[in-house]
Amino acid sequence: MKGWLAWGEIVPAGETITRNRINYVNFNQLRSFYAVARELSFTKAAELLCIGQPTVTTQVKALEETYNLQLFVRGPSDLTLTDAGEALLTVARQIFSLEERAHSLLNTVGNQFAGRLHIGTVGPFFVMKQLSKYIDRYPLMHVTVESANSDSIYQKLLNYEVDVGIIGSDYSDPRLDLVCLGKHEVVIAVPVSHPWAHRSQVNIEELDGQRLIMREKGSMTRRALEEVLAANSIRPNVVMELPRDSVLEATAAGLGLGIISNFEFSRDQRLRTLSIARYSPCTRSFAACLKERRTLPSIDAFMKMSSELVAQSLDADCSNNKS
Repeated sequence: MKGWLAWGEIVPAGETITRNRINYVNFNQLRSFYAVARELSFTKAAELLCIGQPTVTTQVKALEETYNLQLFVRGPSDLTLTDAGEALLTVARQIFSLEERAHSLLNTVGNQFAGRLHIGTVGPFFVMKQLSKYIDRYPLMHVTVESANSDSIYQKLLNYEVDVGIIGSDYSDPRLDLVCLGKHEVVIAVPVSHPWAHRSQVNIEELDGQRLIMREKGSMTRRALEEVLAANSIRPNVVMELPRDSVLEATAAGLGLGIISNFEFSRDQRLRTLSIARYSPCTRSFAACLKERRTLPSIDAFMKMSSELVAQSLDADCSNNKS
């Protein structure tokens, strides 16, 4: 007989049985590898998995020994993936994405979802309306939010580190499913004591040589302004590069002119904002997820909700224009 043995079947002496063998990887070892590869830290991986660090170390070492491969280069103060480790991480992401899909399916109760949704956003302003509606509709979901610039959130999406991203570019990436949330003008913030504070606009030429407080690299707000400056051969004096919230504080302290999206600017008695005449550099915001993960009910629901809110906003604008 060829193939699988029936239960209790005895193989005659001298007879060879050909099996359709199923290869497998120890799942606990692979999970530990995946956690360490994501965090590039055995300590953080142990915290993520809620197990002891020695267990994580033992499991990763056993995986390496089983296949006679080095998956990590262990330096005195850091940890990096080898080429084999990078290749395995790509496969592990797909495996644990499917496991997450199964987990989401099993935790679906009627039309309710129970589980976690991790959102990365370029700023809290862009996501709060969606979050409010999402939590009201799906109270069993636990939502976490982290803020960073667009490039960082984009990479976290690709690495499965966030489920949904609110980003400032579509990155021309066919792997992404996108909902355009809106268009936002980039403006100049000045202290109320500044000579320009009574104005509503500033000419692009006036920014030449001015002390500017820029957003950090990877920010779409910064990129939009830099394109306009370069096109007009304007060279400001960039004195600081800061995250969004710090830009406003540094501007209020008189350290320079701040660069920010008008959508992000909340009323601040210490500051005034000016448009850039004739150019009005703009950014766009998008809700984004990986297309391969859109089938997860929790992610799909957030994306659909984002589309609904955009449609409602457009309807409201049309009504206001008619009146």
